Amino acid sequence: MKRSLVAFAFAMTLGACATSPAGLPAGKFVTLQCADNKSFQARMSDDGRTVRVRGHHGSAELEQRGEGRYSGDGYMLNLQAEGGVALEHDGKSQGKACKAAV
Repeated sequence: MKRSLVAFAFAMTLGACATSPAGLPAGKFVTLQCADNKSFQARMSDDGRTVRVRGHHGSAELEQRGEGRYSGDGYMLNLQAEGGVALEHDGKSQGKACKAAV
């Protein structure tokens, strides 16, 4: 049930994708464009427990922390941030109000 809620929250944030749950096909990176002219890539795991991100400071596998948040290796991904998805690295914004690029 919890996994389904996470997938639903991510889908609502990024926009639905007919071919995959949460708008992120397992094993396929999606580019997220951010309001502050930044971008990064993310890929959801099959079970929704991890998200792999590729950002300015490298890449990392982030573990689910609850409430739409994933973290690891200095990164914090918030799927429920105001205005869309947000990514931080070592407390500094790497993107705010991010949405899947078309």
